[in-house]
Amino acid sequence: MIKALPNRIREFRDRANLSMQALAERAGTSAPQINKLEKGERKLTVDWMIRLGRALNVEPRDLMVTDFPGSGMSDSEQSGAHRFDLPSSMSVSAVEFGKPDLPVRGRAQGGATGVLMIPTEQPAVDWTYRPPQLRGVPDAFAVFAYDDSMHPMYKHGQTLWVHPHLPVKPGDGVLIIKRSDEAIIKELVRRTESELVLKQYRPREEQFSLPQEEIRVIYRIVGALDLR
Repeated sequence: MIKALPNRIREFRDRANLSMQALAERAGTSAPQINKLEKGERKLTVDWMIRLGRALNVEPRDLMVTDFPGSGMSDSEQSGAHRFDLPSSMSVSAVEFGKPDLPVRGRAQGGATGVLMIPTEQPAVDWTYRPPQLRGVPDAFAVFAYDDSMHPMYKHGQTLWVHPHLPVKPGDGVLIIKRSDEAIIKELVRRTESELVLKQYRPREEQFSLPQEEIRVIYRIVGALDLR
């Protein structure tokens, strides 16, 4: 069983003279996540490769190690490592999402006030790329993040991918649609029968509660894409 797969994140981070925290802020994540990715303790998925590639100003595919000299792995084990780490639709020579066919339904604000409306029955405001985890999910969609109140988890202007059927758990980024059709982006802390406890990061890190009776639906955010 493969427990860790080598990659070049640390190499490129050192070349750029960036700390884990600095890279995390550029990629819209946390330093512990960068540490896990560098060690191979977290799977280097396509969306992680794109986020980190842009943050490091390198081609996403260059973050992969396609040969494992000195690893002690046989040729068949190395081949298995490739299959384990890469989606079947992706080769080590290119990162390819195909045509943008995922609808962007609107913008969602990170802050606790001034939230924006998500068009529920209107045409898509834009179209974006569909990540591997949303392939075959016909009613999946995306939203644009608006403001930096959820930084470093999500940044202003990023496209956030939403899976409408996955269960949510503490620590997940979530898109909440209120009964008023207002939409907010938060991190889920815990969920009870009467309320959601949520977290935001800016202007200061804080938690607050939202009554369940105000919520129409809660969706799990499965990734972010920054095409700027």
